[in-house]
Amino acid sequence: MSRLFAAITLILSVALTIVVTVACSVPIIIAGIIKLLLPVPIIWRSISVFADFMMYCWCEGLAFLLRLNPHLKWDVEGLDDLSKKNWYLLICNHRSWADIVILCVLFRKHIPMNKYFLKQQLAWVPFMGLACWALDMPFMKRYSRGYCVTQSNAAKMWKPLAALAKNFALTQRQ
Repeated sequence: MSRLFAAITLILSVALTIVVTVACSVPIIIAGIIKLLLPVPIIWRSISVFADFMMYCWCEGLAFLLRLNPHLKWDVEGLDDLSKKNWYLLICNHRSWADIVILCVLFRKHIPMNKYFLKQQLAWVPFMGLACWALDMPFMKRYSRGYCVTQSNAAKMWKPLAALAKNFALTQRQ
């Protein structure tokens, strides 16, 4: 009986996660299309605020689903010293697919909405790339050390940092 209950719980959890993700990502994608078609700073800022709110809703939905698991226990310290008025650098080691979900759920009420550094190739993934762009997440090109060492390519090593600085400047204006 417990195996049947576990199977039903798994199927229900996956289905609800998909529903929450679709309900929150579709408005972000639509906002991203508007942002792409109307490159006006005031519209971009409004869309960024809306997209961050929808990501917050996604985090809230996932937090609710995680609370349904009675066996899940978290021991988190230090959240009281954080502020939504400051920016923080969160570092995770990608030991699990759940890193992003856990970071979003834990910090959603304590710091500004998380921004993740993404590989440039992810910008071209349908829907996900547009949603991440609408959320002002920085896309980074990665070059191998050997490629950057040559004289003709040395300047390219600094391009990801320039893109990062541009993204931080955009974030500070919001």
